[in-house]
Amino acid sequence: MFSNIKFLFIFLFISITAFAQQPDPEVENEVDEPGHKIGNIIIGPYFPIAFGDNFVNQGMDLNLGAKMSLRVNTYKTFFVGPYISFFNGSVTDKTLLGNYESTTNIVVGGVAGYDFHINNFDVTLGAGVGYSVYANRGLGDSFNDTATAVWLSPEVSYRFNPYIGFFVAPEIRHDFMDIDVPEELEDSFKGVNYLNISFGLRINLGSGYRNQ
Repeated sequence: MFSNIKFLFIFLFISITAFAQQPDPEVENEVDEPGHKIGNIIIGPYFPIAFGDNFVNQGMDLNLGAKMSLRVNTYKTFFVGPYISFFNGSVTDKTLLGNYESTTNIVVGGVAGYDFHINNFDVTLGAGVGYSVYANRGLGDSFNDTATAVWLSPEVSYRFNPYIGFFVAPEIRHDFMDIDVPEELEDSFKGVNYLNISFGLRINLGSGYRNQ
């Protein structure tokens, strides 16, 4: 399943990039029209960094993942849209976490925020909430832990042309875990803090981006 998710990211990346680079004859003939800004897509690598007194920081090594979001403009420069991210981790402390080997975390949710522009730069402040699943795997045993994830993510991107840009975004995220553990372990398992870093491609949708 997870290889299919990675394939989906690659397929969307190639398809959207090819689409964004195709010239629109009507757009070329109407350079002076103000156009409409539909929104943007971001896609790229996702580096998870857990911190604090929690089971992920104390008992796992985390690996590179990816994230993607479609953000649709609503009122002026405000946006909303869907969001997905994932990463893998390997268990380093089985005495704390139990007898399993690795996990894959997937977050599916939504984002909302504000987008503004300074010359060739796009600056975004967004927040989100989503359903977080830790798909844990071990020898002969697989199970899921779930959580509610909330995050705040400022973002800066540089536009190479009106439609294609490169973004960098830190993300502060907290997962409110839904795990039943003995009382003495609750501090480690009730929540996980992350400082995640992502970068990659930003694709602006709509002819309105030509005039900013």
